[in-house]
Amino acid sequence: MNLKRAATVAGIAVVLAISLPGCRKAQTPAPDQTTRGISLPGANVLMITLDTTRADHIGAYGYGRAETPRLDALASEGVLFEQTITPTAFTLPSHSSILTGLYPPFHGMRLNGGSALADVQVTLAERLTEAGYRCGAVIAAFVLDQRWGLSQGFENFEDDIEMEPDQKLDLAGVQRRADRVVDLGLEWLETEDDRPFFAWLHLYDPHIPYDPPEPYGSRFGGRGLRGLYDGEIAVPDSQVGRLLDWLDERGLSENTVVVVVGDHGESLGDHGETEHGYYVYDATVRVPFIVRVPGADLEGIRVPAQVRTVDVLPTILDLVGVDKPDPLHGES
Repeated sequence: MNLKRAATVAGIAVVLAISLPGCRKAQTPAPDQTTRGISLPGANVLMITLDTTRADHIGAYGYGRAETPRLDALASEGVLFEQTITPTAFTLPSHSSILTGLYPPFHGMRLNGGSALADVQVTLAERLTEAGYRCGAVIAAFVLDQRWGLSQGFENFEDDIEMEPDQKLDLAGVQRRADRVVDLGLEWLETEDDRPFFAWLHLYDPHIPYDPPEPYGSRFGGRGLRGLYDGEIAVPDSQVGRLLDWLDERGLSENTVVVVVGDHGESLGDHGETEHGYYVYDATVRVPFIVRVPGADLEGIRVPAQVRTVDVLPTILDLVGVDKPDPLHGES
């Protein structure tokens, strides 16, 4: 077999492996014994999704030019998954997989804005609502507006993004900064309620255009395109810090599972692709995934085995002792 044909066959194999249910690497080991049997019924859940964020542009993943001190610290306090794969490099279907534990051909979301997640699909928020949680979300871009179906199970789904007077409505361009998302998220979290919470905050800053606000613009502006992209990742990192500080100040860190996961990456010119959506190289499908579990003696653990973003839902539900939906492609 010549090299060109071999590369084509290998590429097809990769696409099938991340697109079909039940397809896992044959050498994937069983779950780490140290995580079995952990159950924290009634624990709060804070899930932060980092849009358009490459794993290899975060310090904890070995990137020396990163300014991600809060994500790096979170990794040292929890479990970092070194090889996490998303099934798609599009925001809406990738978040649909995170929230349902299903692959795109089965939850039906293949592209941004093409359709809405069907009511028949069971989301993480729906499962937690049934278990007595209050569920709130703040999203940062129109691409995840509630009209696309991801609000299922959330009693509060904040998607009211202000547009400039001359701005046109489009999927990717209508967005808001991470600080505004966190402002709204903390406002909801401050609401008095005796129920445990599930809060999902969507941070979109690393998506184009790469124009980090000050002081990040000046700090990263001289490093070219990749530098500006790094600056856009530094912004959500600081806002993750705000959320973690809030948990500490309220005495909630010891009863809150914190999950940070990317939806997809960004090519930045690798393999001839400037952004994302066409190819399934690591630049766009390998994403960060960090979990901090309170009181479980799981600190500074790095998991080299490949996992998937469809594993987020069953992992969270297992941790808080809530039954998982069926069907389900992800594994705890």
